[in-house]
Parts: sequence; C-alpha cells; structure tokens
Amino acid sequence: MKITIGGQDFTSALDAAHPLTIERKLNEPSVCQLWITTAADTQIAITRNQPIQVTGDDGSFYFTGYIAASPLPEYAGLGMEGPRYRIALQAISDEYLLDQLAMAPGKGAAGLNAGPLVASLATKTGSAALSTQTLSLNTPVSEFAPVLGASFSGSAGAASNQARATYRALNGALTLSSVPAALHTLDETDGSLALANLTLKAGTRRAIANDITVCGQHEPTAYVTEYFLGDGVTSQFDLSSDAYLPPSSRTTIIRELFNEAQIDLRLWGNPGSHNYFSLGAGGLSMQGGTGRDGDTQLTWIDPVEMGGTLLLEACGVTLANGSTGILAGFYTGEQTQQGCIAGFQITAQSGTGAVAIQPIVLGSPAGSGYQVNPANQYSLRVRVHCPECERGLAVYRTYGDKGAITYGGQWNAASAKLQFEIQEYVNGVAGMPVTLYDGQIASLPGACSVVAASSINLFGSMRALDLTNLGSGWVVTTPANGSPATRRVGSTAQGAECRVESTGKLVFYTGFAPPIGEQIAVSYRAVGRATGRAVNAASQQALAQAGLPSVSAWIGSVTSPVPRSSQDCRNASLALAESAASMSALWSGTYTCTRANLDADAWPGDALELNAPSASLNAQVVVRDVKLTYEASHPDIVQYAINFSNDWADDLAIKANELVPADAWLPAPIAPSYLSNPSGLSVTSITGRTVTINVGTTAPIGGGFEIRRRDNCFMPGADPDLVMRGSQSNLTFTRVSASDRFFIRIYDGSKPPAYSEFSAALIFNLPLAS
Repeated sequence: MKITIGGQDFTSALDAAHPLTIERKLNEPSVCQLWITTAADTQIAITRNQPIQVTGDDGSFYFTGYIAASPLPEYAGLGMEGPRYRIALQAISDEYLLDQLAMAPGKGAAGLNAGPLVASLATKTGSAALSTQTLSLNTPVSEFAPVLGASFSGSAGAASNQARATYRALNGALTLSSVPAALHTLDETDGSLALANLTLKAGTRRAIANDITVCGQHEPTAYVTEYFLGDGVTSQFDLSSDAYLPPSSRTTIIRELFNEAQIDLRLWGNPGSHNYFSLGAGGLSMQGGTGRDGDTQLTWIDPVEMGGTLLLEACGVTLANGSTGILAGFYTGEQTQQGCIAGFQITAQSGTGAVAIQPIVLGSPAGSGYQVNPANQYSLRVRVHCPECERGLAVYRTYGDKGAITYGGQWNAASAKLQFEIQEYVNGVAGMPVTLYDGQIASLPGACSVVAASSINLFGSMRALDLTNLGSGWVVTTPANGSPATRRVGSTAQGAECRVESTGKLVFYTGFAPPIGEQIAVSYRAVGRATGRAVNAASQQALAQAGLPSVSAWIGSVTSPVPRSSQDCRNASLALAESAASMSALWSGTYTCTRANLDADAWPGDALELNAPSASLNAQVVVRDVKLTYEASHPDIVQYAINFSNDWADDLAIKANELVPADAWLPAPIAPSYLSNPSGLSVTSITGRTVTINVGTTAPIGGGFEIRRRDNCFMPGADPDLVMRGSQSNLTFTRVSASDRFFIRIYDGSKPPAYSEFSAALIFNLPLAS
C-alpha cells in the first residue's frame, strides 16, 4: 500500500503501533486515520487541507481526500537521537473541499434525474474541485429540496438516498450509481463465504409488517369555488374552509436582487459567453446579444414545479430602443421562443426602434401590446394558476425478496389560467397595473425553467426578479351586466388587489372592495391530512395457512421522500408493504474478511449475495458501512469489517418514523381505486335558482357525474343528499337557498362504482335572485 501526502511518499513512515483505518459510510464522507513516525531530527511538513492518497499495490484507490485537522504529535518514546513522536492525521474524502463552502440557498428542483441533481448541488458550492462529468444516472427524482444550511455532502447524500443510489467522491471525481453499485458473491459451496466470520441479527427497531399506514403532510383536497356578492363596503369575506397554502419556507422560490459584484453562477446558468449580461448599479445590465433566439439567456439553475398559484415578477425594468428578446419567462424543452410557455416578448419597431411589450403564451404572442418609454421603469408580472398543486408524485424505492420495488413518479396533466400585467413608474411614481392578457391554456407542463432574460438584442436593465408561490387561490369578479375579470392576487407590493389567506379569508385591499352587485368567485383548494394504507395479502395468507396471527400492522410517518398527497402516502405504503413483509426485511449483520477474500473492493451501496445451504441462507443484503484496517505488510493485507442491513431494518431510500399526526383521519382505506378528479369543472351560468356547469371531461363508460349536498358521502342509490346524476358534461341543477353547497364527483360503471378522490365544491353565498 502506498501513502502519498502533498505529493510526498510517506509509506515507509507509517507507524507500526497504530493501524491505518478507513471508515466508509453510505452517502457520507469517508474518514481516514493514520499515524506517521519519523526520526527526531526530521521535520514533517504536513498541514491542514493537504491532499492525501491511499492506493493499493495494484494501483486501486482506497482513499483520496484532504487532511481535515492540524496534525497532532504523540510522544512515541526516546530514541538514540532523542525524543521521537508519531503524528496523528485525520483526513476526509474529496468532498471535504466542497463541504467547507456554503451552498447557494435554494428551494428545490422539480423533474430532475439523480445525476443532474447531484451535479447541480455541486455547482451550488461554486467549486470545480470535483469533476461531475460522470454523473449521468437517469433515476427520476420528482422533487428535491435541500435542508437550509446543509453541507454539500449532506445534500448529496439526501438526494442519493432518495434515488436509492450511492455517491462517491474519489480521485477528484463524483460518481453516482444505483444500489447495489456492485454485487459481491459469498458462497459457502466454493469457500468464498467463511461462516465463522458472519454475524447475523434481526433488527428490533421494527417488526415484520404486512399492513402499512403512512401519514404525510397537509394536502390540498376539494376543488372549491365559492361565490359572494359585493356591496361596495365589505372587503373581507369568510370562506367555508381553510385554503391550502404551502409551508412558509416554500412560498418564496426566487428572490434575486442582482446586487452582487457579479452574476452568481451557483444559481444562474447559461449567462452567455459574450458578456452580454452583467451586474451594475441598476441591477442586471443587458447589453445586446448574438441576434439568435435562445443563444444568450440567464436561466435559474433549478427547474420549478408548475403547481398552485405562481407569481413571476421582474421589477425595475428599463429598455432602450431597438431591444428584442423575452423577459420573465417560463420555459420547457427547447430554450427558444417556441419553448416559452409564458413570458413577455420585447419587440422593436422597424425604422424607429420603438419598443413594445406583449405577452407570449405557448410560444406565440397573445393579448395586448404596451409601448415602452426608455426613460421610465416597469414591473412585469405573470400569474399562473394551476388547480393541481403537486404536479409530480414522489418516487418510493425499496427492495424485497423478489427484487427492486418502485412506486410513484407519475406526472399529472393540468390546465392553467394566466394573467399578465405591466406597471409603469414615472419618476418613481407607480401607475395602475395594466392587464395585458387574461386567459387560460389547456395544458401546463409539470416543471419549467425560469428565464430572467433571453436576449436576441436586449439593451436595458432589471432591478430584481422574484418568484412566489401564492398558494391555491384565484379570484374572478363579474360586475352586474358585465364580463368576468381576474383580480390580482398577492401582496400590495406586488400590485395586487386582494389576497387569499390560509386561515380561510378573502381580503380585498383598500380601494379594491367589490362594488354593489359585483359577483365574486374565489377558487382554492381545501386542506386535509394526507394518509395512505396498503396490505400485503400474500403475506397475510401465508401466515394464516401456517396457523399464525396473520396481521402485523405498522403505522407512522414518512419523512423522505416527502409525501405531499394521499397518493404519495399510498405509493409509500405499497412499497413498504412489499418490503417490510419480506423474509429478509429485518436482516442486518457484519462480515469480516480480508481483501483477498473479496472479488473487488467493497463500498457502502454495494450488496453481498450470501449463499449458505447449510443454514438455508440465500439472500442479498445492502452494505451500509465498511471499515478497512491496514498494518504495514507486503503484499497488502487489508482487513474488512462490513456492516450490512436491508431497507426495513435500517432506512435507506424511504425514511420513516412512528409519529402519527393528531389530525390524521384513520383508518385509511386500503389501496382504494380512484377516478380522476373533476379539477377542470367550471360554472357556465348562474341565473336565479338555476346553475349550469361544465365538468370539463367526458363521463366514464357506464358512469357519469354525481352531485350531492354533502362531501365524502358518495355512494350508489338515492338519499336526501343526492341532487342528481348525469352522463353529459353540461349539467343544470336548481338552488334552493342562499347558502347552497354542492359537491361533484365522477363515478364509473363498476359495482360498486369507483369515485373521484376529491370533489369539486360549489359554495354559494348569493341571494337566489342574484
């Protein structure tokens, strides 16, 4: 074995009193400890942060990293030349350099694969010390948000765990592989398995389980549209239930003031190679472009999930004559105009160069244009409202007796409403916001890139760019004998007219109270606790046939991947029900051997294939940590102590605990079959006592749409709660009071019928004559 520190060979100086040890843990930095001894009159020039390599006789790398602490002398005895000392060294693997740097804060990324996700985490350290070129693992990670203040290794480890993968930092490069990264076969029949060195134990943390209930976060439930009537005075309206709003830590997604010395490449990608973008006194300075669409862009490095109500705002925008490009845009796929889902197109008039701003929707100009004065500043705002708050389901991965288990990861299709506005500032005085577009699109991508500026030939500046998640609320008002118009939601600083509070209130700001006779329609999602349950029927049947108690239940919460919906909880419970009922679910233990007994170097994230016919043992177990011990020898004799455990014995990709929220509604239904939700339902007419709706979808074969006066009471047959059933998308029914409530779900022709999971709710606070 060869030990190199700072480019100098210290192999012969390895102290004989203490072995060299290397401790490797799954998705954590490796730690190397060793002692160096030299003659008394020899100065050892070893300092903190020096690189260290430990390689085998065959050239393989056992460890590469950096001295993490100042070397400590330890008295070794008295030699002929005087006192002798051994120097204690502790080193941490290559990611140590990245861990010393503060990562740029972010609110997470949506729709990335594991390889690009870990590469983006490395980018956020601002260091190029480790190569990321081999990070190509295409395992999907629907949504990942690093813990605020976490180190690179902590964030990379969490992302790798979520993908059931293992990352390594070795020899100046990051690698990422699915678990198992390598398979080490240990077989009693060929002598590769020494049974005396194998210790097995069954975990006591949990029992084998075949009835799993998982609790998650608060989730959006019913699709509520609530109606009120303005009186010219009332500015606050109480909603029938609380409105869904994401946790406060997730509401501000981007807040960029462009007030640093230079563009932060930890957060922004593709700034162009020709210095067309820079930072100055006015914020982001735009100084032209190549003339080609998509060639010069400033793009937020993390894709954003397009769920709920989002507000993208570019503040302090100035544009000189002749400017062309796109500002404040959501993009998907191709980073050209055709890939712009929503943004502001900047065009220059031929001849005069006068600049106009117009919304761009699905790659094409839409709505009204607005002429720009180069001497004034502008705020550009686009609001996107999607009824679905979670666009991509979390992916739950584990392992059972039959192999890898994966549930989730599907992305849903959803429509969206869009509102574009511009607000002009003359000498610092704000004018009223002007709506340029108020419409909707049939299909909104699940995740988009946020582009601050795409310059074909932009000249001007941008003071700030903000992206905010406003929750699930959207407000439309209709004056008496007038046309409906979207009200601006948000804060007063965002040019808004109203806000929808999570406590169940609609509040209009001063000067924006609805006048007499104006009808108010506020749409939002109600709130509930996400739960899911699954049963392993095969396990229960086998236990019953053996005359044993057939049910072994476990109930708790999953913390990673975060279950944001009941569907996430059901997927997690399905995965755990398969894994936790496996024969080897709780297996863990230790195996000791030398390097010569293994087919290759063993790392955490590898797996041991154990085969011992004499013990009726045939199982695959995951390596969790490895301790290597070496004392000077030739040839190398490296001792291995390998600890292993399977997913239910020690959490890997699914992190769970036994906490049960107080507001969880239990028992949860067992693996229910739900139809799609009526998220696209719209009210097309309210005339006195008559209401006409369009469900927004076609009825299933043999089924239709059911309207009731109470929620969560959907069933076949007739009862006082039933208003009507119908198979046509357009349905008309009658109101009976000024405070009617109607709940609509889709049902199919099965016996008994399956229903939607959540209702579309229509809540009326309107006089019957309105």
